Amino acid sequence: MRKPAFHKSVLNSLHGIIRMLRSERNFQLEVLALLINLFLIVYLRLSPEHASIIFLVCFAVLSAEMLNTAIEKLCDFVHPEFDKNIGLIKDISAGAVLLLAVAAVIIGLLIYPQYIFV
Repeated sequence: MRKPAFHKSVLNSLHGIIRMLRSERNFQLEVLALLINLFLIVYLRLSPEHASIIFLVCFAVLSAEMLNTAIEKLCDFVHPEFDKNIGLIKDISAGAVLLLAVAAVIIGLLIYPQYIFV
């Protein structure tokens, strides 16, 4: 099977992101968090280093959410009826997103006070 052209791969990736935005509530909330962070980065004039860290963790959370959704959809496709092992796989996947989101909040709590309480 021939690989698609690069621009087709990019379009397919963008299609996946748009589908996530339209259908996944958690992803929508995480995008809102990214936009709030973008506002704070500009408003508080974060250093490039701190802004980079904030962007990195925001996009890591979004990526983890996309992987979690992919895992859940694959599990539902492979085994549509309830199964405790499939449930465990989904719980572990969701737990990974939660851990990353907690880390992102902690990083925000370490960075933002330097700019707010000056």
